Amino acid sequence: MVTFHTTHTPCIIDRPMNNHGALTLSEITGQRTFQVVEYATREVRETLAMAAAGATVRIWLEPLGSRGDAWRAVDIEGGVETHPGDTELLGQPVTL
Repeated sequence: MVTFHTTHTPCIIDRPMNNHGALTLSEITGQRTFQVVEYATREVRETLAMAAAGATVRIWLEPLGSRGDAWRAVDIEGGVETHPGDTELLGQPVTL
């Protein structure tokens, strides 16, 4: 469980993780967009790196005050889709 203040947000992956480790999420409601550029753990980063565009993820985010509107992914609940339309979810933690 997350031990510090974060925002728990159901999101859709708009743009999967790029070569620089950044990805773009939007709230399911479409009201907000999040530029995720940091990850609290290697497992969170690796899980999100395998997520497909259009996948839904329940994620805890923490703002990075020194980086404008950038966010840190702190934790994921329930996993993410690795291919659009998959019924199986990739759960955390990831062991490679």
